[in-house]
Amino acid sequence: PAPPPLSELERLAAGLLAAGEGARKITVLGTAGGEAVTATALSIARSLALEARVVLVDLAGSPQMLASLSVDPAAPGLIELMLGEASFSSIITKDQASRLHLVNAGRPGADRSQLQSPRLALAIDALLRVYDHVLLDAGNASDLPAELLTAGARAVVVPDPNMPAEARSQMSEQLREVGFGAVTMLKAPVEGANRNQPGPRGVAA
Repeated sequence: PAPPPLSELERLAAGLLAAGEGARKITVLGTAGGEAVTATALSIARSLALEARVVLVDLAGSPQMLASLSVDPAAPGLIELMLGEASFSSIITKDQASRLHLVNAGRPGADRSQLQSPRLALAIDALLRVYDHVLLDAGNASDLPAELLTAGARAVVVPDPNMPAEARSQMSEQLREVGFGAVTMLKAPVEGANRNQPGPRGVAA
């Protein structure tokens, strides 16, 4: 029998893998509420990790969702790195369900103003030298430096499902204007239940 058609995220992941150097840094952001942006970023990252070296960086601080999926939920994150309380190697952990590597924003209650530090860009650059793809989970990006998210990056936008087509088009254009090399507007976020699966089809890595 013919294989089932690829899902939107599977097509996206295939395109990002094919883009190679053109998709080294991928910023996932959007207007979807709750953990939808993080769940979508996780699904994309796990798909890419089936065939490449991938790290997902939590900049959103989504109530410790990614930390709970790590083999070391209590590991320090970028905020502790900025404060000099953690080494670079200690902030990189592994996903329980795939080959994906994870970097958290910081431990619960950590000072998010540290994510405004210019040194954070150096940490992201260091990850880009190690991994084939670095995904930034930027949430709604409201308190993050634009340059950190846009420099050398392409955007994947996770919209609120009720967002009108005109608003989606306008948002895509605005993101190109602020510096993203390419913008992909998804139709809808993934379902939160997918967070525990290694990939969109649940293929073990």
